[in-house]
Amino acid sequence: MNMEKWAQIREKGKQRFVLVNGVLGWGVTTAIFWAVLMEFIEPSENIWVRPIIALIIFPIAGIAFGHLMWNKSEKTYEKEKAL
Repeated sequence: MNMEKWAQIREKGKQRFVLVNGVLGWGVTTAIFWAVLMEFIEPSENIWVRPIIALIIFPIAGIAFGHLMWNKSEKTYEKEKAL
């Protein structure tokens, strides 16, 4: 990761990073992709149930993903900064 870019991202804060990259970037995107893919693989009678459930579960998982990515990036940043 580009350390200058990470320095700019971290200035905006962890909460914003988790929301933008975890919840919206990963959670919502993955929920939509998964719901559409599952509809092709295994169609359901009620087309709206899967997307609604996915749009609840995946963004929650995105919170964890965002925190993990923040922590990983922070460790890399601190290690690079120490050199």
